[in-house]
Amino acid sequence: MTEGQRILHLRKLIKKNQQEFAQLISVSQAALSDIENGKNGISYPVFKKLVEEIGVHPYWFMWGQEPIFREKEFAEKYNIPYNPASPTESANASPAHKTATSNDSKLTMEEVMKALSDLQGEVNKIKRKAKKHEK
Repeated sequence: MTEGQRILHLRKLIKKNQQEFAQLISVSQAALSDIENGKNGISYPVFKKLVEEIGVHPYWFMWGQEPIFREKEFAEKYNIPYNPASPTESANASPAHKTATSNDSKLTMEEVMKALSDLQGEVNKIKRKAKKHEK
């Protein structure tokens, strides 16, 4: 699932139209449409809103790893069943996930979110360069 597909999935999951969801993440409806259609990626401030205000789990957003929401309270806010990650999913988590969630980790959620956002920004730059070369 792409970044835009995850945004669309999330929007439908919490039963918001484009205008309502755009307001939640502080973008225009047109910008949200471009994100959902893969024309644009998201900025760090939008990613931060998704994680902090809507409660999206950053690992779900970046890699599709369940759960969708960071905490049960966020899922309940939108009347969605909360399914925490199973022990098997946790054991199979990416190295970044294991580092960020381990008890001895020195990373803060802010640092993890920034690193993920930076990575996504680099991916978007590569995609834009590739599109320019296709033309």
